[in-house]
Amino acid sequence: MSRSALLLLAAFTGTALSAQLVLDNTLTPEQLVQDVLLGGGVTATNVTFNGLPGTQTNVQIAGFDGSQTTLGLDNGMLLSTGGVDSAPGPNDQAGATSILGTFPGDPDLELASGQQTFDAAVLEFDFIPDGDSLSFRFVFGSEEYMEFVGLGVNDVFGFFLSGPGISGPYSNNAANIALIPGTSTPVSIDALNANSFGQFYVDNGDGSEAPFNADPQYIQYDGFTVALTARALVECGATYHIKIAIADGGDDVWDSGVFMEAGSFSSPNVVALNIANASIEGGLVEGCLIADLLVTRPDTVGDLDVELILGGTATNGVDHTQIPQLVTIPAGSSSVSLPLEAFEDGLAEGTETLILSAITINSCGDTVTSSVTIPIEDHTPIDVLTEDLELQCDQDTVPITALAGGGYGELSFAWNTGGQLPTILVPGLADGDYTVTVSDECGWSVTNSVSVSSGCGVVIPNVFTPNGDGQNDRLEIGGLAGKRNT
Repeated sequence: MSRSALLLLAAFTGTALSAQLVLDNTLTPEQLVQDVLLGGGVTATNVTFNGLPGTQTNVQIAGFDGSQTTLGLDNGMLLSTGGVDSAPGPNDQAGATSILGTFPGDPDLELASGQQTFDAAVLEFDFIPDGDSLSFRFVFGSEEYMEFVGLGVNDVFGFFLSGPGISGPYSNNAANIALIPGTSTPVSIDALNANSFGQFYVDNGDGSEAPFNADPQYIQYDGFTVALTARALVECGATYHIKIAIADGGDDVWDSGVFMEAGSFSSPNVVALNIANASIEGGLVEGCLIADLLVTRPDTVGDLDVELILGGTATNGVDHTQIPQLVTIPAGSSSVSLPLEAFEDGLAEGTETLILSAITINSCGDTVTSSVTIPIEDHTPIDVLTEDLELQCDQDTVPITALAGGGYGELSFAWNTGGQLPTILVPGLADGDYTVTVSDECGWSVTNSVSVSSGCGVVIPNVFTPNGDGQNDRLEIGGLAGKRNT
């Protein structure tokens, strides 16, 4: 997803109601394709919606933010058989419907479903993939779940792909790639529901059930699929056409929608470099943990040699683990993992950088490069401040505290008394020595101590009058608790 897509999505996410599907219908189909739907390795042209240039907004298509819902996709693009405004929750209607007037259906959807269709929303565009595969993620939802399962009157959708190497029964020899995982069966209300491939189905109530009918984190549709992935093999550099279509089936009521994940329409052609199990986000700390350098490719076919070129201010094999110039991802594997550790050298060098580039030849025969910059930071020592205590008399317990800072991640405390908090209570009527060890998530630790002195002197009054008047009737010597007496 492009930077502009992030800005577009942020513009309406910022106005989101708490825990509700939020829509932005100010974006044109062209913007939704170019700035929201597309990911890496794909160039799209000739965007149309319902046969018209994709430069005008339409009530049947919008951007969405589903991050606060149970939808399963954080954001992306929505196509609906009615107006998209019927999709947000809660699910408080038995059959939410947006009547649009006399809107036509679609011949490919009618061929797929065997019934007349209405209110079709059809998004089409050409694209050129940079890799040899295409994929994107989607969720299909409908108000017709579960009431109309098996009745032969269902809303229908499809992803109709045409181009080199593609053969199917639809327009332009297109094939429908909206398939149930592990099958050649298209996703539909009859084919995928609570009773058929139920592992891919999410029940969302019937419009009257709690909590679905009151909590806006649940969308309006009575049921929807889990996030599924549409996939196809393509030829690098060739031109393809995709038709994303949805329509009411049999009648023009009870809406359905298909959600497509932002940035997921992609044809990855480059090796990705990532850091896992790092001591800091995307980077390393000297002497702190051993991270994994992941070299990942989009497929598992054949051995793949990846040339690694190093740059930056860090020295290979001196500041960090030696990284080879060539790694091979073996056939059947999508990635290899290399251990990566930054060495503690005791020098105050500031942040160093390791710039790593992976060079491969893609399926088009082009040389492609992907890079990652990994910061390496000096280890920040743990500072622990404690203070010895001279107590006043007659204190049964007294708090002692270790003030700690520095280190990486959350600091943990271990007192010799068994305490695990920065402050513990200790006896105040006797002398004592206490130690605390403070550790960070890198495994570094510092131990400090606290001495507690009761400090109470013996106080002997110089007069007492045992006359029974309640004043100074007894001789009491203070400060003897914890002392030896004769």
